[in-house]
Formats: sequence, C-alpha cells, structure tokens
Amino acid sequence: MSLWRSKSSKVAMLEKVPLFKGLSRRQLDLIARLADELEVPAGERLAKAGATGHELFIIVDGQASVTTRNGRKVRLGPGEFFGEMSLLDGGPRSATVEAATPMRLLVLGHREFWSLLNTTPPLTGKIMRALSQRVRDAEAAVTA
Repeated sequence: MSLWRSKSSKVAMLEKVPLFKGLSRRQLDLIARLADELEVPAGERLAKAGATGHELFIIVDGQASVTTRNGRKVRLGPGEFFGEMSLLDGGPRSATVEAATPMRLLVLGHREFWSLLNTTPPLTGKIMRALSQRVRDAEAAVTA
C-alpha cells in the first residue's frame, strides 16, 4: 500500500469521482480523512464471492473484473465502486472482484462507511441509486 502525497491532492482526486460530485468541501475532507488509499497490481483479488465483506472500494485508476455467482462478467473503471452490498446488509460478497490492471483505490471500512452514510445524505442517495441500477441490470441479464 502506498499513500498519496497530501490531503489536498486526495480531496482534488475525490472531486473527480462521480460518486462524490456535488458534495461540499467539508464532506470531501471527511471522506479524505476516513478513506484509506491502496495501490494493487493486476491480478490481485479484492473480494471473493461468498466471503464476508468488510469494506467499500472506490476505483480511482485502473480496471476491475467482476464475476458474479451466476458467471456474469462486468468491468468497472475509475469512479465506480463495489462492496457496498455486504456493508449494507451484512451478507456475504455477491461477486469475486480482481484487479484487471494495476489499480489505485480508496477503501472505506464498515465503521467509516456507516459514518459517511449517516453524515452525508447526498452520498447515501447516490449509493442507493447505483445499487438499484445494479439490481435492474442483473434482472435484465437473467431475463435476456
């Protein structure tokens, strides 16, 4: 794991992540304090289907390969996130996620994730909308 240079550069990077667009400087400062920074090589497994999930991952740079339990494959890139379902319902991971390329990530643990949801309603709404869209996409894939 390597850290970026400064809190201000971390906030500047957060401003470019669609999930955080429209948040106040104070809210971005909070996220910068709560999120850990992580760099991983291609091929690194970040989450395993069926395992207990303890963190939310936000992709800053790079691509992740997601394989659901039913074998559906999806690519995620900068600005996208994964791991929220396990944090929301306490259930096991629904997919296996690996770094398809070298990646830079922001990682929020369970406590930090809930702290953000409780103090940043706009972020909560964005996560809920993204989760709803993922459910709709999965349903469409099953019926197609």
